[in-house]
Amino acid sequence: MKTNQLLRLFGVLALSLSLFISCEKSEVSNLSESSSQSVAREEGVYRMGVIMPNGTVQSGGVTLTAPTTVNINENFNILAEVSCGRVAIERAYILVNNVKVYNNLACNTANLQWEELVTYQCYTTDASWTGSLGVVGTYVFRTKHNAADGNCDGLGGNNQSGNCSFNGVEFYCFSIEAVNPCTTYFTGEAISCGASRQAVYRFNSVDGEDYVKIQGGLTNFTGADATVAVTGANLTVTQDTQGGSSNRRITLEGSVAACTEVVITISWTSSNTGTIITGEWSAKNENSVDIAPPVAGLFCN
Repeated sequence: MKTNQLLRLFGVLALSLSLFISCEKSEVSNLSESSSQSVAREEGVYRMGVIMPNGTVQSGGVTLTAPTTVNINENFNILAEVSCGRVAIERAYILVNNVKVYNNLACNTANLQWEELVTYQCYTTDASWTGSLGVVGTYVFRTKHNAADGNCDGLGGNNQSGNCSFNGVEFYCFSIEAVNPCTTYFTGEAISCGASRQAVYRFNSVDGEDYVKIQGGLTNFTGADATVAVTGANLTVTQDTQGGSSNRRITLEGSVAACTEVVITISWTSSNTGTIITGEWSAKNENSVDIAPPVAGLFCN
């Protein structure tokens, strides 16, 4: 009887010990996974920046040279200089429907992700990136300053001369706004008057136009057709006189590219010395809608 009781007692002890060991293993496994995830996460400290008198930004040990505003499709440079450790340059994006979106972001935008523009560079060379932005908006960048020189100086990994006084990684976040310098306009200028006259019209559109009609009159016209020179677009030029008027109507038609100035230079003769040398000129699209405000008649002082 006692033997059976002893056997049952040993069985209970063995089962309890087995459960305890199993729980311990499970806890150790979970701790190991948590520790691994912690190591995988990027750690670092964000530093504030101070604008220096020469226009650079000082943030921790990084001297940053970068524009705050750039024109779209024009190259610009970001330079991050350090005197110790290594430095990299990264650009931010967010995922929208699994598509990377880079513009209209801020340093405090939620769920920013980062991609390297320049990998870690030694303090002996610094980090420099040149590129352009093709879409209007605000873009976010950051410098990533690693305190360890990673044997940049070639003195061996145990040598500390190239290391920084801080430990780990320091970040500095900054933004650059890409703007479109192009505007839509239509202007006219009287260059010369008297018997020999000349006027110059300039047209520019933010958007490309498959069809544009630029049209207007020359007052008190005499002689042969006017000389019309066009740069910036391939436009068809026609001239006509309406009824028995002494005025001459000039019409230019064709397509124009976005943000490409079209210059129209018109030269003609007149027997009238009046101060007003042209009528109103307009620039309309295929639906006869003004692309830019019309230009009133030009006159000479």
